Amino acid sequence: MAACQEESPTTLDADLLPKEPITIEIELPWEDFASDLEVFGGYGAPWELGTGVVANAFAGILDARTLVRFAAYPSVHQVRDTTGTTRPDSSLTFVGGRVVAFLDTIASITSGPVTLGLGAIQTRWDKRTVTWVAAVDTLNDLTPWPQPGAGPVNSIGTTVWDPAEGDSAWFELDSVQVEAWADTADASRGARIELLTENTRLQVSRVVLRLDTRPSSNPDTLVVLSVQRDEISFVYDPFPEPPANGIRIGGVPAWRTVLNVKIPTHLDGPAELCVAVGGCPMELEPLQLNYAAITLKSARGEQAFQPTDSVGLDVRQVLRRDALPKAPLGESLTGLLGQRVGPDAFGVHAGTDIEIPITAFVRNLLRDQDGVANPTKTLALLSVFEPISIAYASFHGPGDENGPVLRLIVTVGRAMELP
Repeated sequence: MAACQEESPTTLDADLLPKEPITIEIELPWEDFASDLEVFGGYGAPWELGTGVVANAFAGILDARTLVRFAAYPSVHQVRDTTGTTRPDSSLTFVGGRVVAFLDTIASITSGPVTLGLGAIQTRWDKRTVTWVAAVDTLNDLTPWPQPGAGPVNSIGTTVWDPAEGDSAWFELDSVQVEAWADTADASRGARIELLTENTRLQVSRVVLRLDTRPSSNPDTLVVLSVQRDEISFVYDPFPEPPANGIRIGGVPAWRTVLNVKIPTHLDGPAELCVAVGGCPMELEPLQLNYAAITLKSARGEQAFQPTDSVGLDVRQVLRRDALPKAPLGESLTGLLGQRVGPDAFGVHAGTDIEIPITAFVRNLLRDQDGVANPTKTLALLSVFEPISIAYASFHGPGDENGPVLRLIVTVGRAMELP
């Protein structure tokens, strides 16, 4: 009977059951989770894109020209002779042709028809190291262009391209120019495509040489053969300066932003959390962390380098900060495609919050304390593919209300109270 007067833990009285856990969102300002922001450039080169860019005083500053070197001409082709029999013909006469440039209408910025120019390059050049001022910049060999911007050239002609009428522009070639480009031993061999219309930027997706050919087996027939480009790159001026106090990702050569991340092991707020756990500071355990992300606020960068397509943002752990800018990086923390951000976030919708998840990274930091109260690790913010475009993504840096923050979502059990 005495036992019946005691409260039993097996009772169905709701007041004696543990209270529901509480989930809280916490935002830590830059000063509480990060330090030592640095921006590094120089990753990759324009030739790695496999595309070109042309611009003329775009946004008042950017000039760009595309350089192309074509593959060897075909030496034999299957031709139907005068008897109607198809057989290989190795005596081909090239009597003319045309250079066809295919332009990306989505990635290009123009308000209407534009005029393009084509010229034959006269200086030996190297696709891997070519820049606006240097034709070759390899070990023990620095050869400047006689004229900055891959000049001079022998002018071949001009053409007008209207984006409303298609995605290709072509330049007619005579037999003399076709013969000049046939010499694959000539290191100066190549074409320079430039834009003559100001305040315009176009992306050249590919360039093809189409040859008008008279086969010896049927000289009355004109056969068109295609020669793919062998090498393509582009040069541009000016090269953007590193931001004074901001975050930059992407571009070509690509930019990376590096920062040290410090995860607090104890939380002193918010008040709701302190009440729920019966007082602060509260030790943060790995299993209490549901989600962690760095939140960046997008910014409008230089107009000349504004993105015209989505940007894939990636974040990786820097394995050796002392080896920067060539430090090895860990695996992606965002996945194969990264965090996709539309181009409007850096234009009309500048100031948009962009979250880059780093949950697994933060959990690992909380698990691996190594006896240090506030462990510090280094992260690199970069584009998923490097390089990917002449355009780059810009974000506000630390130092004001638009700076990066660390967003945490944690779930904790409420403190138990004795009756």
